[in-house]
Amino acid sequence: MIKESIHNFVDLFKEICSSYGDSPVINYKAGNTYEHITGSKLKELTFLLAKALRQFNLFGGDKVAIISETRFEWVVTDFACIVNNFVTVPIYTNMTTEQIKYILEHSEAKLCFVSTKLLAEKVNSIFDEMPSLIKIINFNKLNDMNENAISFEELVSDNLFDNESADKYFEEASLKIHEHSLLTIIYTSGTTGEPKGVCLTHKNILSNVRACSKAIPVNSDDTFLSFLPLAHTYERTAGYYLPLAIGAKLFYAQSIDTLQLQMTEVKPTILVSVPILFTKIHTRILKNIETQPGVKKYIGKKSLSIGLKYIDNQNHFLWKLADKKVFSTIRERTGGRIRYFISGGSALNKESALFFKSIGINILEGYGMTEASPVISVNRDVASMIGTVGIPLDEVEVRIADDGEILVRGNNVMLGYYKDEKETSETIIDGWLHTGDIGEFAEGKFLKITDRKKALIKTSGGKYISLTHIEETISSSKYVEQIIAIASDDTQFVSALIVPNFEELSLFAQKNYLMDKTNNELIKEEIILKEVERDINSAQKNLAKYERVRKFALLEQPFTIETGELTPTLKPKRKIIENKYQYIIYAFYKNKSEP
Repeated sequence: MIKESIHNFVDLFKEICSSYGDSPVINYKAGNTYEHITGSKLKELTFLLAKALRQFNLFGGDKVAIISETRFEWVVTDFACIVNNFVTVPIYTNMTTEQIKYILEHSEAKLCFVSTKLLAEKVNSIFDEMPSLIKIINFNKLNDMNENAISFEELVSDNLFDNESADKYFEEASLKIHEHSLLTIIYTSGTTGEPKGVCLTHKNILSNVRACSKAIPVNSDDTFLSFLPLAHTYERTAGYYLPLAIGAKLFYAQSIDTLQLQMTEVKPTILVSVPILFTKIHTRILKNIETQPGVKKYIGKKSLSIGLKYIDNQNHFLWKLADKKVFSTIRERTGGRIRYFISGGSALNKESALFFKSIGINILEGYGMTEASPVISVNRDVASMIGTVGIPLDEVEVRIADDGEILVRGNNVMLGYYKDEKETSETIIDGWLHTGDIGEFAEGKFLKITDRKKALIKTSGGKYISLTHIEETISSSKYVEQIIAIASDDTQFVSALIVPNFEELSLFAQKNYLMDKTNNELIKEEIILKEVERDINSAQKNLAKYERVRKFALLEQPFTIETGELTPTLKPKRKIIENKYQYIIYAFYKNKSEP
């Protein structure tokens, strides 16, 4: 539990360093071995960097950008900025140069920390266009850095550490920072238009961390394995500040590609992630069972059936038998100690949630948004309902407006959007944050997200449809990798742009003697189109007739961040995708009649 005497993140930082002492705060893999940053070392590095940053003559409230993968230097930089009362501006590493330029320019960042030579070159290429930018600081030491850049190591090594001086420095820093002082500006992904800078105070995020520590059953005995970028506010609160605040062990994965191996090495008890990871694990396990020889395949499928049947009665002898034969082996691949997966960032597939619970791993799904620091609600260990995003956190008020929109009020609600009073006034009205999500309460307490307000479309036939619901429904088809449903107020039916799962298409093609076909050739084959249509129709059989996709096109290229079709958090930019493929969409509706 976080002490009530902690009122800002300098206080929290001092408590973290003290409680961990010579024990590891952060663990990360370097080569084939794990390195550790102890509480004492974190204190030392933070003090040295905080002192070194004073040479750039920044003032309290000045902005410092961080463009980096998750690594210990990110944490040191964050805390060094906090004790100097600088405002951090995290930026995703996969953003384009133009996106980085916009954020640096809009935030008026004075310093920019980067993790790689490529990122340093990106920022250096626009350095002269950034009148506010003083220096690029690279976490990696580079041999060919120009006068615009300096290395993290060079900054820190120029100072000497003194424990007494550090304590005094941090104590004085704490007294200067008010709970309403600005802590960070986080730029939202921007599915429509330019990203907006969400201003979050010490009180905003600290209240959210404190509420999460009460709602989510984690403690100092837990081991977290972190792999999401710290630019993601969900990871920053639930996967960084929360475990450190409660004294848990925190390991950093090298990348998403090494995650499965590192799960067996680290043996985490808690994994914070976005739903796509759980969906991929679910799909991979099912596919593996399908490829097993006769008896093993039968036992695997039968066990999964038993797991679902006795999902709420895992003391039943049949569930225990299935666990012994199959489930325990699956859990071993996650390290064998997982207590909870925590899911947020977007909607979790209900089938995946049921699957994991049926094999003995509970996923606690939550809901939030950057503007709410970010967690609004979460399912609890003792009170959960699959298909919902749980119960609102303590001190977070949630109500449903007359039009169904979810409204939020509490200490976690942002100060506002940076340099955007108009957007702020339209988003926070009478103290209530208007989320843009449509929802309802199940059983009077479990919040359920039913749609995005902007994704509700009234067709020319006078029917309201949910594009999000349609997309989530059809995504259950094994042939669908990505989908954008299309409809507007002048269309009579729903259409879709679909990026197929080419691995599944290839398997089907081989069974039907379509050998050596390219992806572009596969999506034009009549037998392929018929098979995809059959599977889509099966997936959407429970949709109302007016909700069903009547026409679709298969696309050869996936939606990506690089092409501008996805945000850094992998959310589709609907307008950009529709504009790019408008010639296909036009063909769907050119004769103005339903097929």
